Amino acid sequence: MTLRSWFLSGILIVLVFSFLSVSALAQSDIGFKGIGGKIGYVMPEGDLDATFTFGAVADLGTFMPALHWDASVQYWGVSYELGFYEWSYSDIALKSTVRYHFSSGGKVTPYAGGGLGIHMFSWEWDCPDCQGWWGGSTSLSGDDTEFGFHGVGGIEFMLAPKWKAQVEAEYAIVDLDQFSIVANFIYLLGK
Repeated sequence: MTLRSWFLSGILIVLVFSFLSVSALAQSDIGFKGIGGKIGYVMPEGDLDATFTFGAVADLGTFMPALHWDASVQYWGVSYELGFYEWSYSDIALKSTVRYHFSSGGKVTPYAGGGLGIHMFSWEWDCPDCQGWWGGSTSLSGDDTEFGFHGVGGIEFMLAPKWKAQVEAEYAIVDLDQFSIVANFIYLLGK
């Protein structure tokens, strides 16, 4: 079994067990609980260079005390030159993530989880010095929207009475797989 198959199986197991729990409905506290930002470093597959990523995250509450839900939007883009050519590639991802928080008894809580995402990729190719050779347009661009899965693992801790932080590793399985290390800083509402 490949790493990708193990990864997808793990996400499926977490999602199935979380939604099959009858007590989850009785103990749920779903709603807009916090808002914040995210910053990190992403390493896309293939020949693309690693780069910084940033975005926003919303804490949407809990299905049960240990099962947390959030939504996020995240952006990254890279540009590089190859001979006469200039390339740029970017991804805007809308994600929904469920995290299982393990009971640690301390100030730092480890978690693992997964979720679904919609990735909006765009690319552009340009050859500014080729105009005279070809006599026409020397640039191309395109975009593509892909549905994907992602898994996360990390730690959560309180920074201040109304601020929490999450430091996590994420692997996204989509047309262009990507690994990222991200820090989320969330302001808690209503506390």
